[in-house]
Amino acid sequence: MALYRQNMTGGFPHHHLGPHADLEPDPAQRPYRITVLLERVSEADGVEVVREIADALAARGIAIRDDDETVRSVVGLDVHPWPESLGDALEGDFAAALHIMVPKAVPQAPDLGSGYSPN
Repeated sequence: MALYRQNMTGGFPHHHLGPHADLEPDPAQRPYRITVLLERVSEADGVEVVREIADALAARGIAIRDDDETVRSVVGLDVHPWPESLGDALEGDFAAALHIMVPKAVPQAPDLGSGYSPN
């Protein structure tokens, strides 16, 4: 099934799934919805993530501009049930998603320049 295709190329450490995972993104400009599910985070952590997303949108110019009050993006945070499995999420909340990223933590070496000592 194309929805479960996985692309690990392009320097991404994350699992890239979805029917368009192996395709070049469409250059046409249109409205999109980005869905993010977070498991076991506090509301404060959720608000921090929402602010980081809002900052990223503003940095890309997808925000209200000083001379134009047109709303170009909206980010919300609400309580949502966590799916039982990735398969349930793919068939539910992400069923219509073109691209799906499952973040994968990559172990980082300690920053030895910051006075790190293993002792």
